[in-house]
Amino acid sequence: MKNLKQTIFALFIGLCVTSAQAQQSKEVKKSLFTEFPGSIEISKNTLKNTLVSTPGQLVSIPFNEKFIFTGKVVSNEMKYADLQTMVIKSEQYPNTLFQLSKISNKDNSISYVGRIMNNEAMEVYEIKSYLADNYSLEKIDLDKILQDCSY
Repeated sequence: MKNLKQTIFALFIGLCVTSAQAQQSKEVKKSLFTEFPGSIEISKNTLKNTLVSTPGQLVSIPFNEKFIFTGKVVSNEMKYADLQTMVIKSEQYPNTLFQLSKISNKDNSISYVGRIMNNEAMEVYEIKSYLADNYSLEKIDLDKILQDCSY
């Protein structure tokens, strides 16, 4: 009988600990880019000129008059004959990275893709192409596209 009481008490304590952990609040993500619009047109030359930067170099990328991304080039390498990728770590937004890739297509045209992201932020900016050789940064709200898997 004494063992049964101890077993039930241990199960009760375990249940209390488990339910207390389940009730902890989930991490609240912050918004980094509230002062910037949802869409920012960027020139192909801005992207092209950014890719000539070398690792360790401090760069400033003027996406528009108000949004100038400043940071240090972490890497810039040719992954394949048709793919160059670089990563820039921001100085003004802690833990924020700008990843930019240049793709040489089979028809000899050039495409650019990339994103500005922070794993603690609610949003990311993604480089989108529209029409011919026109690019924009599009803000994406992560809460709208990522499912909550915390339960």
